[in-house]
Amino acid sequence: MNDDFKILLEFLDGDVQEVGGRSAMAIPAELREKIARFANGQCTEEERGEMKKLLQQQPDLVPTLVAATKALREPSE
Repeated sequence: MNDDFKILLEFLDGDVQEVGGRSAMAIPAELREKIARFANGQCTEEERGEMKKLLQQQPDLVPTLVAATKALREPSE
């Protein structure tokens, strides 16, 4: 398994609320959009590298990535 996504997969198996229960920071809409593009695989290689670095520096953003990834996995009605 690619180590880049190991932590994400561990969170997907867990409960996002448990992780998000701490003081939540306000995430700008532009950053939420970037996270959603990353989750959806729509980033360039450069953007992907920047996002991986940002997630390592700010692990409190991981629950937002998990939520975006789970939203993509939900069946559309």
